[in-house]
Amino acid sequence: MKLIIGLIIFSVLVAGCISPDVKTGDPMQYELPGMENTTIFYLNLSSTQVIDSVINQTSVDYRIEDSIQTFRNPVAVDYQGNNASVNVTIKTIMGRNYAHFNFSTNFTGFVAYTIPGGQDFNYIPESNRTIRVVLPENFTAGTMFLGYIQPDPDNITHDALGREVFIWNNPTGQKIRVRYHYKDTPELLLYMFGFLLICAVIVWLYYYFSISALRRKRKMLERNIRK
Repeated sequence: MKLIIGLIIFSVLVAGCISPDVKTGDPMQYELPGMENTTIFYLNLSSTQVIDSVINQTSVDYRIEDSIQTFRNPVAVDYQGNNASVNVTIKTIMGRNYAHFNFSTNFTGFVAYTIPGGQDFNYIPESNRTIRVVLPENFTAGTMFLGYIQPDPDNITHDALGREVFIWNNPTGQKIRVRYHYKDTPELLLYMFGFLLICAVIVWLYYYFSISALRRKRKMLERNIRK
């Protein structure tokens, strides 16, 4: 009996548990189509939009790093920009959550979905493909102490909207990390440092002249006492 129960538990863990369907989104909210054999991350402070190319697949899985509620608005379109029939569910396998895209037929095109965003981006590619990370407008990541890009991208460019784009070719197994900030942040910090420096000088001068005045008064009092 224990053996049977153990086999059932093992089968559930291996096969995974499937949650109800995830509501699909509107393709118009994404920058579609994407690029072949490329995963594109459009970063934002509040969310990240992911565009991934799929070639002749009946299903694909994407690991969910945060809670399953944060995986939102999945869509699928073919190369002509037509909506594809897709059913998206959340699978739990060995304690890890995956978004399972199940297509009605062999599908070639692009899938897109939304996950949480922020100024720190981390991603480990699991297959050989090109990775493109697109920063929000008026943001950068190359300033020392304020941002970083790891590993060094194979190419850095700008798109039609002036956004910085970092490109890695087949970085399988390497952890991609990008921390970005407003382009004006270094200048604002410089102004703030200058303001604090001026305040420090004013305070120092105030105490210097105050102490000097006290010393003069003390000398005058000592002279009067001696007289």
